[in-house]
Amino acid sequence: MNLIKVAASIVLISTLFSCENEVEVNAEFEENTFILGLIDPGSDTQFVKVTKTFLDDETGAIQLGQDPNNLYYDSLDISLNEFNKDNEVVQQFKMTKILRPKVSGLFTTERNEAYYSDAIVKENTRYTLTVDKLNGTATTTTGEAVVTSGVTLAEPDIRRRGKISLIDPRSKIIIDERFEFLTSENVGEFSATMVFNYLEIVNVDSVVKSIRIPLTSNLNPTLGVVNFPFIFEGQKFFTALEANIPIGLNPPKRLVLDDGIDIILEAADADYTLYRDVNGPIDGLAQVRPDYTNITNGIGLFASRNITTVKISLSGDTKGYIIDTYGDRGFEFE
Repeated sequence: MNLIKVAASIVLISTLFSCENEVEVNAEFEENTFILGLIDPGSDTQFVKVTKTFLDDETGAIQLGQDPNNLYYDSLDISLNEFNKDNEVVQQFKMTKILRPKVSGLFTTERNEAYYSDAIVKENTRYTLTVDKLNGTATTTTGEAVVTSGVTLAEPDIRRRGKISLIDPRSKIIIDERFEFLTSENVGEFSATMVFNYLEIVNVDSVVKSIRIPLTSNLNPTLGVVNFPFIFEGQKFFTALEANIPIGLNPPKRLVLDDGIDIILEAADADYTLYRDVNGPIDGLAQVRPDYTNITNGIGLFASRNITTVKISLSGDTKGYIIDTYGDRGFEFE
């Protein structure tokens, strides 16, 4: 029995050492279609990015990425389809190729293709994206999204009060302001930003300037209707003003105050949130994670977002405080 084991071991070792020591790292290449599209009911134009994957054992990916022929298809037929509640297509929008500027990076800037449509998509409505490759194959790549209704500003109630007050009218000290944001269904996450607008006048020239102040960002794991209260520290507003507008203006500038506050609410659906989380940077110990895509016969993401802007005023006491405190920066009333 021992002689049989020894003989079998010798045969096995001989077999292993007789094998080639070259390992094929890359599997046989199969072209894949990558889609990135976020439809938005607040936009008058919808954009979609469609590219293809590439692989070459003899050439590095960075070098391949400099050739636009490796990134883009010669001919595509792309349509955005709107469905009603009976799952019937009620409108179909053809998307047209457009060249858009691109910042320099790893991929070529020689040609940056995207597809667009002037379709105005509707909230709480299902859309599909259909990509047909006109290269003799019958492959169709599709994606599906239900347009989210986004987030509304529940407090302060602009219909009732209509103003943000960061100064107590009696004590004239800086106070905080309470906000409340109400999500609609299928909102996976949202963010809120305050934008302070003013008019800068130099001699006879004028331009609208803005200072962006982040308020809050939240995940919505329930994907339901949820109230998110938030207390904004008034001092952050004045700190941002001081940091962005210097003293000692030369040439002299006039900074004219108007009602000038926008609250920008940006929301994304659950598919976007999951895709971002799965494909974002790995910050934990686990270095392996599953792939995620909601594209059929391809990879990438087709989802919805909703960006709305709520215009709201500063209270008279707050504007008066800005004039009194920061007059050396050029502020004055309109």
